[in-house]
Amino acid sequence: MRINAYLTFNGQCEAAFRYYEKCLGGKIAFMLKYGDSPMAGDTPAERRDHILHATFELGDQVLAGVDSPPETYRKP
Repeated sequence: MRINAYLTFNGQCEAAFRYYEKCLGGKIAFMLKYGDSPMAGDTPAERRDHILHATFELGDQVLAGVDSPPETYRKP
């Protein structure tokens, strides 16, 4: 069985995934910022550099993540 985790961040998704890449030796397979997405026009300027979706691969394992909007983010 394989479980794919999806992590939510409060603006630190890119930094976290770059850290995972450096420390764990996997690779970031995909990373899309809100400002580079079709939603860019509807995204507040201060959130355009936040991550809409990212995936990190390590072997056959996949970790995904997002920077949640402040109104939906809940601290773990």
